[in-house]
Amino acid sequence: MIDRIRASQTKDALLQDLYEMRGRIPLSFEVFPPKSSDLCMALHHTVDQLAPLAGRGFSVTMSSGGATRDRTVDTAAAIATRTGRPVMAHLVSLGLSRDAVLNTADDLWARGIRRILALRGDRPKGESGGLPPGFDHASELVEALRTRHDFEIAVAAHPETHPEAETLDQDIGYLKRKLDAGAGSAFCQFVLDPATYSRFLEDCGQHGVDEPIVPGLMPLERWPRLKRFARMNGAMVPDWLPTFRPRRDHART
Repeated sequence: MIDRIRASQTKDALLQDLYEMRGRIPLSFEVFPPKSSDLCMALHHTVDQLAPLAGRGFSVTMSSGGATRDRTVDTAAAIATRTGRPVMAHLVSLGLSRDAVLNTADDLWARGIRRILALRGDRPKGESGGLPPGFDHASELVEALRTRHDFEIAVAAHPETHPEAETLDQDIGYLKRKLDAGAGSAFCQFVLDPATYSRFLEDCGQHGVDEPIVPGLMPLERWPRLKRFARMNGAMVPDWLPTFRPRRDHART
């Protein structure tokens, strides 16, 4: 998944790899809603380049508490209009009332967005209670969205276990609850080890989960960024990965 492509050398090398992959692997690209007009122009340029590769379209993130709510809706609608590709908007319920969340869903539907990634969002550190009057769990959000509009709903999956779950089995149980509530697929947090993803699929199958589970990927562009994201998301960095040099290093040699 790509948030921003900066260096032209890195961009060209990465796009070349993606063009080679597109016939074998259907790709989607996750973007953040831009904060300024300059970043908006940069995003439009990027999605124009990625659109031919985006067989599965694009997804647009949303922050907890609704801080990016309007920008997420506007960005999702703009990308859909600009590229003609399907767009999935993240819908995060944490910190919002039920009415606010469902009003956002209504706005997305009115703007032509038919795919939603239904997320509760991460609780602030040290906060473990309920979140009234909003949705306490993503499964509740899925149920509400299912009766609100005919969305194609996806949910989050965690191959290396959500921080709030005591065990992977418990976490897969939560995933199954979300799927049983009406979600049709799950998207993983980015995973760096293919074996981890494969084991997760096997474990899910043993729990009766047969819906598609899509892996999240991150280009190996900058080591500090990748290691920071891995640390934030609890992703294991396999021993063999440091033997690969980032694309930027290759471009300079």
